[in-house]
Amino acid sequence: MSYYFLTYLGVVGLSGAIILWWVRSRVRAIEDQRATRVEDFHRFDAVRTTSPHKNPVQKARSRALESIANRFTIIRRVLVVGIFLVWILALILPFLGLVPAAVVSTFAAAFAVILGIAAKTFVQNFIAGVVISFSNQLRIGDTVIMDGNYGTVEDISITHTVVKIWDWRRYIIPNSRMLEKEFINYTITDNYIWAHIEFWVSYEADLEVVEKVALEIAEHNPYSCKVEPPSFWYMGLDKEGVKCWLAAWASHPSDAWNLRSNMRSQLKKELEVLGIHTHFHRHMWVPDAGPQTDPAGQPHGSSASVEKPIIYTG
Repeated sequence: MSYYFLTYLGVVGLSGAIILWWVRSRVRAIEDQRATRVEDFHRFDAVRTTSPHKNPVQKARSRALESIANRFTIIRRVLVVGIFLVWILALILPFLGLVPAAVVSTFAAAFAVILGIAAKTFVQNFIAGVVISFSNQLRIGDTVIMDGNYGTVEDISITHTVVKIWDWRRYIIPNSRMLEKEFINYTITDNYIWAHIEFWVSYEADLEVVEKVALEIAEHNPYSCKVEPPSFWYMGLDKEGVKCWLAAWASHPSDAWNLRSNMRSQLKKELEVLGIHTHFHRHMWVPDAGPQTDPAGQPHGSSASVEKPIIYTG
C-alpha cells in the first residue's frame, strides 16, 4: 500500500510541477505578444484628430502596456494559486476517506455559497476576462464597431472592457457580456480597409464621365493606399436614379474615415461643375407670381415663395 501511495504522490507532484511551469510560460508568452503589438502602434484613435493632450500616442501606449502588465500579472497569480490548490487536493485525495463526510460536506457547501452568491458576478467577469485575454478576437488597440459604437479598444481589465468611441466617449462593457456580443473588428488580421461610398446620379447623366471622375477622385485622394487602383460599380437602377459605388484602399480605419469623407465632398463638387444631377427628381424654391384673380375677378393666392417640383429631363 505504501508503494502505491508513494508512486501516486510522485506522479501527481511531477505532473503538477510540469503543468505549473507550462501555464506560467504560456501566460508570459501571450503577455509579451500583446505588449510587442502595442509598442508597434503609431495611432490609437478611430478617427484622426489633434489631441488636447501632449504626446497622446506615447501616453496611450504607456497606459496600454501598464494595463497589459497588470492584467496578466493578476491572471498569472490566480492561475498559479488555483493550480496549486488543485495540486494539493489531488495529493490529499487518497486521505479524504479518513476525514468525516460531514466536515467535507460543510466545507464544500460553504465554498459553493461563496462562489455562487457572494462572488458570482466577479467570478463570471474574471473568467470572461481570462478568456478574452487568451483569445485574439479582441485586443487593446483594435478598431471595432460594438453595439453601433465605432472606436478603439482602450483597455481590457480583469472585469470589464473599455472602448474609446470616435468622439472620445468611453463605452464600458462587463467582460461576462463581452463573450456574448457580436461586433466588427477592423484590425483583427491587419489594418487595411477597403473603404467604399454610395451615391446616385440621374439617368440623364453620362455614366462614362461619372465613372472616370469618380475613379480619378479616389486615385488622387491623399488618404488612399496605392495597393491597387480604385474600383467603381453600378449597383442598382432605381426610379430615383442610378446607384453607384466607389471603393479605394486605406491603410488604417482612421484613414478610411477621412477617405470616405473626402470622396463624398469631391464628388459633389465635381458633379456640380459638370452639371450632373445626383437624382432624377429634384426640388427648387420658386417664388410665387403674387396675388392672382379668378375668372370672377376675385383675388386669391399669396406672394410667399413655395416649393415646387422641378423634374430635370436632361
